[in-house]
Amino acid sequence: MAYASIAKLDNFTGEENDAQIWLNDIEKAITANGWNDDTANSWYQSLVNKPQNFNAFKAEFLKYFSNNNSINYLVNTFTTMKQRKTEAVTTYLGHFHRNLRQIQAIDDDYFTAPQILNQFIHGLCSSILQHVHPLHPGMLQDAVTHTRNFESAESEANHAQAINLVMNRLSELDSKLEKFSKLINKRLEGYLADNHIIYQPPQ
Repeated sequence: MAYASIAKLDNFTGEENDAQIWLNDIEKAITANGWNDDTANSWYQSLVNKPQNFNAFKAEFLKYFSNNNSINYLVNTFTTMKQRKTEAVTTYLGHFHRNLRQIQAIDDDYFTAPQILNQFIHGLCSSILQHVHPLHPGMLQDAVTHTRNFESAESEANHAQAINLVMNRLSELDSKLEKFSKLINKRLEGYLADNHIIYQPPQ
């Protein structure tokens, strides 16, 4: 962003300028020109390891405020994110909060609480969305709770369904084995009768 300049700054040569006076003049110029950007200041204050020279500062600054971290890019990523069909709610929620924090680090008031809630709900996969939306949760935490409850119930239902499927398959196999056993016995009895063999089971 370009700023209109009101106060002028002299170049610092290190020879003719007093360092403290020059820094004071810079602070005055920043205030007079309205260059005191809260976003950049918040970013700098949040740095755990402060840059030790200008090149390091420039690299960190561009890294954070590059196109990939611009507010428009972040907002677009946030508002278009969707939970994948096989993605766990915890994973989706983690991505959701991470994207939201990136936006709030630049502008904490960009989204209202109802907008955040609406985005979370409509980003859910269709099967969960159809369950959560009719409940009309009033807060994000309520929506998260409903979502997790549904996922848990769905997981238990799928588990029960899987168990029933296995039991049914075992029952089918048992029935087939019984029929096969009867067929073998019948053929064995026929063979023994045809050959006049008297079968005596072992003692």
